Amino acid sequence: MASINWKSKDLKNVISTSSKIHSSINNISINSKLVKKGDLFIPIKGNRYDGHQFIKDAFKRGATLSIANINGYKKFKLNKFKTKIILVENIQNTLNNLAEFSRKRIKGKILAITGSVGKTSVKEAISLILKKKMKIQSNDGNFNNLIGMPLSLARFKKNIELGILELGMNKKGEIKKLSNICKPDIALITRIANSHIGNFNSLKDIALAKSEIFSGMKESGTVILNSNDPYSPILQEQAKSLGLKKFIFFGKSKKSDVSLLKVEHKKNNQYIVYVDAMGKKINFLLNSLAPHWIENSLGIIALLILIKQDPEIFSKEIKNFEAIKGRGKILKINLKNKKFEIIDDSYNASPDSIRSSLFFLNQYAKEKRKICVLGDMHELGKFSKKFHLSLKKTITDNKIFKVCTIGKEMKNLHNSLPKLIKGKHAKNLEELHLNLEELIETNDVILFKGSRAMNLDKVIDKFNK
Repeated sequence: MASINWKSKDLKNVISTSSKIHSSINNISINSKLVKKGDLFIPIKGNRYDGHQFIKDAFKRGATLSIANINGYKKFKLNKFKTKIILVENIQNTLNNLAEFSRKRIKGKILAITGSVGKTSVKEAISLILKKKMKIQSNDGNFNNLIGMPLSLARFKKNIELGILELGMNKKGEIKKLSNICKPDIALITRIANSHIGNFNSLKDIALAKSEIFSGMKESGTVILNSNDPYSPILQEQAKSLGLKKFIFFGKSKKSDVSLLKVEHKKNNQYIVYVDAMGKKINFLLNSLAPHWIENSLGIIALLILIKQDPEIFSKEIKNFEAIKGRGKILKINLKNKKFEIIDDSYNASPDSIRSSLFFLNQYAKEKRKICVLGDMHELGKFSKKFHLSLKKTITDNKIFKVCTIGKEMKNLHNSLPKLIKGKHAKNLEELHLNLEELIETNDVILFKGSRAMNLDKVIDKFNK
């Protein structure tokens, strides 16, 4: 039986309503298909659906309570469920209030992670490394936006020792809202890159937007920064302007608190990494992970030292970490008498992340045929054509056999590629799948990379049945 996370008196204290609340709940859900017995259902309104239309289904699946606003209550004729419905004025505000109350009762520390790349992978690695040592909880998947992060925080148990939250954004002001809700004790920023630059004027503006993570922190909080990042001084300056004084730096510089000493590149795309962790020399094996994981590793070690965990546990556990679905996971495919590998990096894409992935493809595949499947990079705005065309040099430098493309923006890149490496440009996913079926041979390695909305994972799923 699931433990009660929210007593009825807690809900009464948090939710501004005239409805009577007599029931406690185990968990909170915004997806009626994932509702479990004892849950509170929160009907979020999206671009295509109004969550109120799924309240009936949520109750069928065992939800104890649901919140609703008066418009949704009337529109979807929910009066027959009135004893189970809590009427509120604003659904989002109610979710935020639940998150803020949850934050106040948590006894442990809250770590917030942001940056243009690596947030989810770093979070997953920290969870793997610490799960045997501490009571930890983190946001599910990529629940890092104005809905996902408050929902994750509202689900946190009050007795956790470390809560890990990603803070994502598309535009200025969003991370500030999230930080003021979760009030981090620790902020870790991975790296500033050109993701979402279409919504900004420059990388400096992106750095300033990411620095909003400091907004909700107390002066006693600690900031972990990447000294390799050119925007690290700006981030430090912003943190100091809010009264923050405690910093840990990681990077290649010997002046960094956690500094890279050297890297040995072994066979089978393995690296042995040597690090000075605040005076303690450690080394560890990175197995089939892209080179940017060297940088990620330093940031994680900095966190471990801060929370008084022996950095040696990183050395012991990181060899068990594998890249996750959509973010570099390597799939072994046996289909129609062909054996080949797919690097599933399909979840998102920016110019910097594609360049990193192409470098990894070249290192990983070595003498094998390397096929690259590229979908449009979104949210680049007026810089879009320039950034798509800029990939040409990286592709030729990394000895790619064929480049298959899909999307309006990638058509520009396709047209610019040398004939020898130019694969087919697909009009849709079905055509892309057929093009690849025709092209792929045994021992090939295929990289998939594109923005989430390109749905390249659907093509991967057809091969990975």
